[in-house]
Order: sequence, then C-alpha cells, then structure tokens
Amino acid sequence: MKLFFAVLLILFGSFLIGLTVNSFGKTGNFIMHLIGIGFNLGAIFVVRSKKDNQQSSQTNE
Repeated sequence: MKLFFAVLLILFGSFLIGLTVNSFGKTGNFIMHLIGIGFNLGAIFVVRSKKDNQQSSQTNE
C-alpha cells in the first residue's frame, strides 16, 4: 500500500513539475514546481520508511 501511495506521489509531483500555466506568472509556477518537488521527496521518504520497517521487523524475529 505504501508503494502504491509513493507511485501516486511521484506521478502527481512530476506532473506539477512539468506543468506550466501562463496565468500563474513566474511566482505561481515556481511555487507549483516547489510543491511538485516536495511530493517527489515525500515519495522518497515513504519508500525509505517502508524499507526501514521491513529491516527492523526482520531483526526482531
């Protein structure tokens, strides 16, 4: 489930990074790109936390 959530975050973040809306102006597009980068970083942290949880559960057994 976390992997599916990470894939959705990556797709949505990449969409926001690649999208340019002329009516937003430079500042609006910059903010939209920052939000897209934040989504991609969030996906990295979701996947990384999943990996850490699996390793810790294996060491507890």
